[in-house]
Amino acid sequence: MDDDVVSALEAAIADLGTLLVQVDKFRAGAAADARNLRAACHAIGDRARRAHKHGALDVGLAQELYGDAAGARVALERWLAGVRGSPAHRTAVTALAAGDDVALRAALPALFAGVEDVTPPAALFHPVGWQHRGRPLPADAIAAELVRLRIEGLAGDDDVAAPGVDPGLPGATVSATPPLGAPVYVVLRDAARPAWALRLVATGDFVVPGARLVAPFTVGLASPDDEDLDEWTLDPAGYRDALSAAITRRGLPVDRTS
Repeated sequence: MDDDVVSALEAAIADLGTLLVQVDKFRAGAAADARNLRAACHAIGDRARRAHKHGALDVGLAQELYGDAAGARVALERWLAGVRGSPAHRTAVTALAAGDDVALRAALPALFAGVEDVTPPAALFHPVGWQHRGRPLPADAIAAELVRLRIEGLAGDDDVAAPGVDPGLPGATVSATPPLGAPVYVVLRDAARPAWALRLVATGDFVVPGARLVAPFTVGLASPDDEDLDEWTLDPAGYRDALSAAITRRGLPVDRTS
């Protein structure tokens, strides 16, 4: 058996899975054409796995399955291009660009599967990068980054595979609980909390549409005796004190509620 042929087949099947993730995030993915594409892709993978399990995956079959996978990839890419060029997608992009929240709140749940527009909870949380190569960053560096984020805003994601967002439809992902094991994080409360957001049904996280979420957030600090605090922080209390001092020097407000 030619290892290069098998590797090419494995990569082709993996590519189908990646594209199916994109299909599944759209409401149109429940339609008959998408279901048929999904079934065809799964059949290719199932046939390859069965043949491999029984020692029947020879070069000829691998090449045949590779050809099937290549054809399925073209069909999936064509389907995705159709969705991204559809009136539903264009309506959402236009509403976001115009800042039309009424239209956007209607357009996004009509476009994306597994989302609902909601009034978010009283506080939302967003992680802050605080490590580099497994070591905590200096407190001053984190405080400087927080100042930048408060001025420039939290960046929205527009990844093709991420739920509730897409190229042309970015959004910042936030959660209802502080990030596990993080000593410092952003807190969106009161005036900083968005008026509405998309709730991701599968995870419970929230997407705030827009390329940048600029808000007067406060800074959350984990308790030094938090059992979930990342094990790389060898002196949680000392690191928290350093963070608190650096944040205070920068004039950033510390969240006293979370």
